Amino acid sequence: MTTLKKGFSILFVILLSTPVVFWLIVHARSNDDNTVRHGFPAPEAHLLLERDYYQAVDGWFNASLPLADALTCLNNWLNYHIFGKASTRSVHVGIHGWLYPGPHDTGPMEPSEASQAGQQLFLKLHALENMITATGRRFVVGLVPGKAEIYPEHMGTQVAFPTLPMVEALLDAQTHYPLNGFLALRPVLKKAKLNGTMVYTRRSRLWECAGAAVAADQLLTRQELTQTRTASLPAEICPPADDDLYRLLIGRENIPVRADTAGCTSGPHAVNGPTAILYGDDNSNRLLPHITHAFNAISLIHIREAPVLDRNVLNLQSDMFLLVVGEAHLDTLHINLESIYDVVGQRLQGVATRTIPLAQSLPRVQTALEYGSDGLRIRSGGVPAFFSLPAVDGSAADAFRMVRLTFSESHQDRVRVKTARQSAPAMEKTLGRDSRIVLVPLPFQKSVSLWINPGHHPGVFTLEKADLISFYGKQVPVAPTPATTPPDDIYSGIQIEPLEPSGPPAALAPIEAPPGHPVEALPELTLADLPPGRIIQRQGKSADVVVTGTYTGAAGPVEARVVQGMQETVIVPWTVVDDAPENGLFTGILKHVPQGGWYRLQIRSGIAPWVLEKGTNPWGVGMLIACIGQSNMREWFYTGKAHRPSPQVRLHRDGQWQIPDRSGNGALALGNRLATSLKIPVGLLDYAVNGSGLTAKADWGKGFWRDTGPESIYSRFIDGVLQAGGVVEYVVWMQGEADAAKGSVSREEYRAALEGLVDDQLRMDIHNGSGRSRLPFLMIPLVRRPTGRDLTCQWIRDAQMDVLTSIEECHLAGLSIDLENHGRQHLAPSAYTVLGDRTAGTILYLLDKAPYHRGPSVAAVTRVSDRIVDIGLAHRGGTDFTPWTQISGFEVLSGKTRLVIDTVTRTNGNTIRIRLTEPPPRHFSVRYLYGAHPDTTHAVHDNTSRRLPLEPFVQYLK
Repeated sequence: MTTLKKGFSILFVILLSTPVVFWLIVHARSNDDNTVRHGFPAPEAHLLLERDYYQAVDGWFNASLPLADALTCLNNWLNYHIFGKASTRSVHVGIHGWLYPGPHDTGPMEPSEASQAGQQLFLKLHALENMITATGRRFVVGLVPGKAEIYPEHMGTQVAFPTLPMVEALLDAQTHYPLNGFLALRPVLKKAKLNGTMVYTRRSRLWECAGAAVAADQLLTRQELTQTRTASLPAEICPPADDDLYRLLIGRENIPVRADTAGCTSGPHAVNGPTAILYGDDNSNRLLPHITHAFNAISLIHIREAPVLDRNVLNLQSDMFLLVVGEAHLDTLHINLESIYDVVGQRLQGVATRTIPLAQSLPRVQTALEYGSDGLRIRSGGVPAFFSLPAVDGSAADAFRMVRLTFSESHQDRVRVKTARQSAPAMEKTLGRDSRIVLVPLPFQKSVSLWINPGHHPGVFTLEKADLISFYGKQVPVAPTPATTPPDDIYSGIQIEPLEPSGPPAALAPIEAPPGHPVEALPELTLADLPPGRIIQRQGKSADVVVTGTYTGAAGPVEARVVQGMQETVIVPWTVVDDAPENGLFTGILKHVPQGGWYRLQIRSGIAPWVLEKGTNPWGVGMLIACIGQSNMREWFYTGKAHRPSPQVRLHRDGQWQIPDRSGNGALALGNRLATSLKIPVGLLDYAVNGSGLTAKADWGKGFWRDTGPESIYSRFIDGVLQAGGVVEYVVWMQGEADAAKGSVSREEYRAALEGLVDDQLRMDIHNGSGRSRLPFLMIPLVRRPTGRDLTCQWIRDAQMDVLTSIEECHLAGLSIDLENHGRQHLAPSAYTVLGDRTAGTILYLLDKAPYHRGPSVAAVTRVSDRIVDIGLAHRGGTDFTPWTQISGFEVLSGKTRLVIDTVTRTNGNTIRIRLTEPPPRHFSVRYLYGAHPDTTHAVHDNTSRRLPLEPFVQYLK
């Protein structure tokens, strides 16, 4: 036994030391530019016990061993064919070799929550159908049952996939309150299977040609269109059976499913047929060839490219809207009713709109209401606060109804709406600069009372208007005519005084009780203190602070003040924040609190000033900076421990304010420099996501930033911003590796996507706290990638530099291409320090606190002689540069052929001279720091204290 333990101990030591040995072997033959190209990941003491490091080691073996992929495929092949097992949870192996998609991960939702989500989606589909049909178009929705639903007999007895409560709830609601355009595909496809139709094949994930043809026949029959000819197509016309699940199981990359738009199965189009929009997942690609002959034109929009069904999808002209999605992925269907209503609202027919009297609204929990000419003024206590609208008619078989809530332009928070029934699902909507309305589809019940939480944060809000919208179809019921005075009423228009007083005689009026002892009426105040460490974004050099809490006893004005430090230095003197609190709640705004910290809040009663409560949580007014992107941005907060955090710096992640420790060279370099220079608190919002792409093409399973669905990484970021106050001063973006690695995202696609992210998302959903014309977007272009491809990396980097001029208020935060890599993907700890410092310099420059923030650029490229080319520099902050000799990173090309460079040296402080071994041709180009991993051994930097780098360039000469 002792020998066995010794053996395991020795084996464990060998396993731990293996990474170090491999690194030493590879490092002995590594590059001389202080980077690791395809080398073994450098071991460090703090990394040897982290899983990510060993995943990097595994990645090195896979990339270095020529047979690694083949061996993996062989292992997976043996598991399937011999043992009947799968090496991935994405595939389930049934009996007789049948493959099924693995259990669908619905995330953290409980079954009850999923059922409520299904009910909510059903009401949204009703609203969508009614809005579309009210514009004269037709609406069709088809839910494609999964393979396990049609072929459960091959699943095996040992594994039973859980039911999908979201789907079951929606289908149950459909049986009671049916959508007119709903296609019941479950019974149709099950019947087709019994008749011998192969709906799914053994190894397919998606329905096959014959199954899609059956659904197409059902669709066209229901819509009374030209009948499809594909229900009984000969086998040779259908595309071959797909084996995408088998490829996934073996480990081969799946080929994206594309619609078959050629051949008799997809046409010809009907000249006189309707036009249509087909929106859905991969199932819609399979359906398309079987219906095109019945339409004049079809626009196919994949849910992956447009994750949210909104105005951008419905904006296209069409006669019909087709929605096709698999049941198992119903949770990926997100409908933005407000955006769609913005497009179709002016064209609705057969719709009646009635104003809901806001004056009849009632405070329910921690709210106080005041109705005025501008609408309903709501003083809210935050998350638990609710008020209710007067009850209205719910949806019915002859009229679908929804409520439209219109808030003031300044309202920027997450609104939550629920019905009075406890079991009814609540809906949430984030209001931004471009979104003031909330549409609430009403459930099918006689009467509905809506309870509304106006925001997660305490504050004073205004609901300008509430309308009940009823969809009746083509005919709107005539409103009853108000009763009129009969013509024979001789007293019409004459005010008649009552003969007797309406109240009891004065002698019988109740006698008021004498006032009690003053102590009995003393108010008691409870302050809802600000979260500890919270930083409120400044507007100019101050901010307005919401003060809220509860009271008991006598009601009277509530005053507040702001103090600083243990000595309670008064920053803002006693000021009335609520002169008439109601319903046990006081809420008001303390205006113009100067920037600084750390502060504490105090409140007292205006009628009993000795009734005082002191807040204990420190908070401040300062600058908030949102940091988003992928892993290199995330490592700003986790890599390196070179800095001690300033007392004025705070982090915000996962919805919480945190005091930073020493982790994160980049974040602390940025925050410390700004806090020291500006002498204000600085909050850094940490919401980057490892492996995240910008575009749908670059989704590696971690999410992508153009996705605005409720569970997307972008929505989680916006939730974080809202929890931090909804306002930031700057957004810093460091991303691009995921898109470059895919190799399919062009320069134009990335630029357009980034422009959309900034202008259509960030600047619409986040309030601008900078005081500049637009919310500043600070760009850090793509880092060097030791294992990347030159062309695709350059596409991304060029697109990022393009947006510096195409997007207003987009600025270069700092270059990263000259900085040292640490392994295969990320920068070295010291490099993050440099990037944080450069980004701080950019912000100080924008605040007129620094004279420059960028290094030199190339002003001219001149051919001096047959073998000499001079590079003229334009300095921004420096007067000279280094190094003077052996400058690296330059390339001279004839077409795609690199010419041999003899020397690259300094001529003077503004000129770099390139000497070639042979004369270049008449047409040639010069470039600097090009591609995935350019040589930066002796890169050019200016002579300022920040040593800012020469910016990359490409110049063509004749």
